[in-house]
Amino acid sequence: METSPVILEQQEETESSVKVPLRSLRPKMQVEGVVLTVTPAGAFVDIGSEIPGFIHISQLSPQPVLRVSDVLKPGDRVTAWVKQVNRKKNLLSLTMIRPATYGWGQLKPGREFTGRITRVEPGGVYVDIDAPVEGFVPASQIRKEGRVDPTGLFQGGEEVKVWVISASRRERRLRLTMIPPPSVKWEDLKVGELIRGKVTRVEKFGAFVDIGAERDALIHISEFGVRNLKDPSEVLQEGQEIEARIILVDPEKKQIRLSLRGLLHVKEAEPEPPVQKAVPSRSAPTPEAEPAEEELTVMAYALKRALQEARARGRPIPPLESLSTN
Repeated sequence: METSPVILEQQEETESSVKVPLRSLRPKMQVEGVVLTVTPAGAFVDIGSEIPGFIHISQLSPQPVLRVSDVLKPGDRVTAWVKQVNRKKNLLSLTMIRPATYGWGQLKPGREFTGRITRVEPGGVYVDIDAPVEGFVPASQIRKEGRVDPTGLFQGGEEVKVWVISASRRERRLRLTMIPPPSVKWEDLKVGELIRGKVTRVEKFGAFVDIGAERDALIHISEFGVRNLKDPSEVLQEGQEIEARIILVDPEKKQIRLSLRGLLHVKEAEPEPPVQKAVPSRSAPTPEAEPAEEELTVMAYALKRALQEARARGRPIPPLESLSTN
C-alpha cells in the first residue's frame, strides 16, 4: 500500500514540530539559529525552541547599530546567547553580544581579577575583566605611595592584576584598584604589640615600614632609641626587615606609629668628650701607679687584721720589719 504524499508531509511536519522546550533554556546559554524576519526594532531568530527568539537592535553589537538591516537579513545563520526567558509571557530574548563571564553578583569588594587595559588616561586606566562593564582604576589607586600619572606607566592591551573596590548594577559602574588589599586590618592592630615589617622609605625625620596594613607605619627618629642620632639611614636601610612595637593606631586619620626603643642592638652615637688641658703635678700619681696603690691598701688592711688577731690571742707581735715582703 502506497503512502499518500499528503501523509508524508504531515509526518515531516510532525517530526519537525518537536521543539526545544523553554524550560530547558537558561541565561548565557549559547544557541545557533536562522534569522526569520527583520524589523526596525530587531530580528526574530529560529533556534529550534517553542517560539522564535527576539534580538533587540541594542543587542546586535557592543557598538551602536543604526539599522538592523545593516547587520542581519532573513536566512542568515547567527550565534547568539539566551538573555531572558519568560515562560508566563511566552517571551524569549536573545543577544549577539557575548555575555560577561562574571555577573554583578560576583563582583564582591576585595575580589581579585586579571584583566587587560583598554584605555589609559591621566585620571586613571580602564580595565576589561570580562564583567558587564569595564572597570576603572583611578590614578590614586595605582600605587600605594600615592597618586601617579598612568600615561607613562601602561599601554593598551597590557595584562594587569586588580581588585574590586565597588560595583553598582544600578549605575553600571565598576571601580577597581591595583593596590593589593591589606593583609592586616585596622582592628588587628593593637597598641603595645610587636609587629614585623619591611622598611619602604627612609627620611631625615624617620622611616616608613610596610606592615601589611592599608598605610605604611611611621617610626619617628625620636622612637629609634638611639641617643644623638642625626640620620635614620645610619640605622635602617630600605628593604630591611625589622620588628617594632605599635605605639599609635588612628583609623580615622589613617596613621600608624611604631617604636624601636629597646629593640635595636646598635652602638649609640655618643658625643666626643671635651679635651681637657693637663695640669702637671708632682704629687699626682701616674695612671700606672693606680693598681699598685690599690694593692698596697689591700695589704695594709690584711696586716692590720693580722695584728688585731695576734693581740686578741695574746701572741707576741713581731717587728714590722719581719713582716715586710720586700
